[in-house]
Amino acid sequence: MKITKVVVIFTILLISTSCARRFNVARIVPGVTSTNQVIKYLNEPQYFDRSSFNGREEVLIWDDVTVQTDDDTVTAVHRMPASHETSLQFWRQHYKKSTQNFSKVSSRIDSGEHIWQLNLPQHGINVVYDENLDQVIKVIYYYVE
Repeated sequence: MKITKVVVIFTILLISTSCARRFNVARIVPGVTSTNQVIKYLNEPQYFDRSSFNGREEVLIWDDVTVQTDDDTVTAVHRMPASHETSLQFWRQHYKKSTQNFSKVSSRIDSGEHIWQLNLPQHGINVVYDENLDQVIKVIYYYVE
């Protein structure tokens, strides 16, 4: 009985932690959120890099999220899809009244990759779809002027 309580409490903690993390990622808005706010929401990044071409551009990387910034403002957020977002059909249906551009991502001929992207320009969303896996592998939110 005691072990069951511990397992249940541990499971609840894991679920609440992952939900809180996803909520904090959703708070990051390209074109609005600053680098300091991102660090406040997600804690210190595991990896940080500054562009050698443009010193204002930075990339902050965590296990599940990558954030690009320019001049201390977020320009793009790359994240893994939530469980209900892994189907390409979800994105097609959810944004069916919006402009959708679906195109193959060029890759090396011998790589065997079949990657496609669904771009939703009105919403600043780019969805990366792997045809071999038949699922969405990345969701990118970017700044739209």
